[in-house]
Amino acid sequence: MKTIIKYPPVSDLNITRYAKILSTGAYLPDNIVTNDDIIKRYNLIATDRAVRYSIGISERRWENKNLDVADCVAYAANQCLERANISIEKVDRIIYSKLLGDYNVPATAIGMLKKLNAKKGIPAYDLTAACSGFIHAMDMALRYIDSGDDYILILGGGLTSWALANDFNKIDTRTVFLMGDGIAAMLLGVTKEKHFLCSYIQTDNTHYEVGYMPLGLSLLNSKESLSSDMFGMKIENGRILNENAVESAVVTVERLLESAKLSIEDIDIVATSDQTTQLWEGQLKALNIPLEKSVSLFHKHGNTASAMSPLNFNELVVSGRLKRGMTVLMMAHGAGASGGGVIFKY
Repeated sequence: MKTIIKYPPVSDLNITRYAKILSTGAYLPDNIVTNDDIIKRYNLIATDRAVRYSIGISERRWENKNLDVADCVAYAANQCLERANISIEKVDRIIYSKLLGDYNVPATAIGMLKKLNAKKGIPAYDLTAACSGFIHAMDMALRYIDSGDDYILILGGGLTSWALANDFNKIDTRTVFLMGDGIAAMLLGVTKEKHFLCSYIQTDNTHYEVGYMPLGLSLLNSKESLSSDMFGMKIENGRILNENAVESAVVTVERLLESAKLSIEDIDIVATSDQTTQLWEGQLKALNIPLEKSVSLFHKHGNTASAMSPLNFNELVVSGRLKRGMTVLMMAHGAGASGGGVIFKY
């Protein structure tokens, strides 16, 4: 008998010390990999047209400069801090939503501080919630600022291509075209005016092993030999993942609108995770949101894990589409098992 998950009710964001987004940043490798590049490299029976039709992607970025994850995270962080004219020493806390770090421990966020030559022992740590991790980090940052922090730097994404590119014998055709490398950054700072109206996080444990990364202690009980594909995402059922992402989007937005006392028409712009172009469109259709109110970079960046939603948000900022005072819905869904969102006045 299938377990039915009861999503938690939304709680009002009862904070008295408010936060606002001061700046964003991004790191995207220069190396562009097309569908044809992948087909030729791995001698796959596929065509560029078929890949574009099935998932909506033409190219993605794969890091090829032998950079550490911490190097790439530091680049995005530095860009974000420079845009806000804030030094790393003024930051009170750093939260990095990772898929894979340079090490399991210590935190890649600490490695980033080393790359930036920080002279202050800033609290810095990684969290793991797949594609929804950046939203989890934003929710945490709001509460840390309420409790006394002034500036919090949030980062998400990573280098997912390494596991795809290093083992020619175990290429998973279900994911090799999907994944791209990228890092997103966001700086939150304390402010006197209320910007964030609500926040909501939920999980679905029935999908715990529908999309997962094998690397972990579970390997000790497995008869499989250790290989680079253990560092890549395993998707057991793409249909269930997509259905859950749409369901998660609907539940999340219903809860958020209820808490903010808004209607969907009050939302000016939407930044969400876009694991495929079709999934991005499916979320918006289920919510009756016109495509023109959102943006998707999946066609040229691929699935960048927890960087997807904030990279889309960053695009809205740097392109000038997002103006101060607009009402923003930002959400994401991770590995079929977690999701969440926030509504705020930019």
